[in-house]
Amino acid sequence: MAVVWNVVALDANVETGAINTAHWEASDYEVVEEEVIDAPTRITTYRGRRYGSVTLEANVDAEGFIAWADVTKENAIAWVKAALGEEVAETEAYIEREIAESKAPTVTHTNPWEMGDNF
Repeated sequence: MAVVWNVVALDANVETGAINTAHWEASDYEVVEEEVIDAPTRITTYRGRRYGSVTLEANVDAEGFIAWADVTKENAIAWVKAALGEEVAETEAYIEREIAESKAPTVTHTNPWEMGDNF
């Protein structure tokens, strides 16, 4: 798959329509089918996700200004990515690593006495 970017909320000045903060998320997933002897095929979905907020510098007097009411999802995502800069690639790499880690964990977050014979 590929990382999907989304803007979940925009904070804007009601009077001017100037957007000052974008709340975003980026996510991806991988579906793995595994044959199990004497059992139905096991399907597991591994997910990775990052989220955050970014400040946007809106200038209501600038040429090309787009007020909140006229902003498209594509506009908002482009602004988030522009504001994040190099952090976009870092975020996408993090999500890829998160999926890989969930498929083959190198860290456990479980108490050994709770695992019984499964550890």
